Amino acid sequence: MSYNPCLLVMQPREIRESLASIKKCFDIPTVYFKAFSEPMVVREMSKYIRENNYTHYIIVGDDAVITRQSAECVLQYTEDERFDVFTGWMNMHLERFGKFSKESTISYGPLIPINDPTGPTREEYGKWEPMQIIRGLPSQPFRTAYANFALTGATKELWERFPLSTHLRGNSSDHQLSYRLQTAGVKVWSHPSAFIKHLRRGWKPLLDKWLVWNVPSEIIETNRSWGKREDYERT
Repeated sequence: MSYNPCLLVMQPREIRESLASIKKCFDIPTVYFKAFSEPMVVREMSKYIRENNYTHYIIVGDDAVITRQSAECVLQYTEDERFDVFTGWMNMHLERFGKFSKESTISYGPLIPINDPTGPTREEYGKWEPMQIIRGLPSQPFRTAYANFALTGATKELWERFPLSTHLRGNSSDHQLSYRLQTAGVKVWSHPSAFIKHLRRGWKPLLDKWLVWNVPSEIIETNRSWGKREDYERT
């Protein structure tokens, strides 16, 4: 079967810079999961994957600014059968005046077991590699412990084997997935060229235009590669 990927977008907020970058950089079927809480969105995404027949699914959060380079890199290596899971990576957050944090979202791991089953502490996420180091790596794939929904791609079969879920407190779905992958011996890969900008300010979530509980939840499908492009959330 030929490569037929689909992009799934978590969208609890309406961050126009992120939405614009998705439209600019991807010309594949794209599905927006608008105004769902985290426990709801992981359930709905897993259901969508089960009920549709794309060969691969790529998942991205709503506070990332994508470039054509990162989109093309993730599409290329997600298709490559040598890589079980392929993910983009980000700056951990933005500091004052929009400067990138020193930490990236790359961790060589391994992820450690968490003490509280409701979810990990910040320290239990592991050691984050410096942005400068990751940007200076050779232009080739490398292993990482963390699949952080910064354009995280895998086959339909793998997503069905590892359906999305949260920890008991209803968040940290990326950590929950990454730990299950590690436990099962599934390797996660990234690439220096797969960098996307993370808009989170400091360690607190960006609260701009919060949609959850304020507007009805909906799943919005666009099929851009087939010429049925829907005018969704004009930017």
